[in-house]
Amino acid sequence: MRGQTAELGAKRIAQNGYEYTKVEVDGKSQWRLSHHIIAEQMLGRPLRDDERVSFIGSRRNLSEDNIKVTLKGQTSVNRRLAQVEARIAELVAERDELKSQL
Repeated sequence: MRGQTAELGAKRIAQNGYEYTKVEVDGKSQWRLSHHIIAEQMLGRPLRDDERVSFIGSRRNLSEDNIKVTLKGQTSVNRRLAQVEARIAELVAERDELKSQL
């Protein structure tokens, strides 16, 4: 409960829907995102500064098959690539339509 000291291993769900777990880091207790802890266990090492942890589906599903680790910035590159490829497909369709009118 808010204002009370939580034991290590305690879990809470924030208003944004993310689950946090109380852990000890460098001799101090702190709350960490549970999916980050799971990702580190999957990798067998701590997360690097250039890595991002996200969910494939619901953020309430903390199973390993619903969590993925990517490089920061990679998501935006993939999204932009998909946008460019969609635009290319539109242009090819427009070109083919124009050719059929010749």
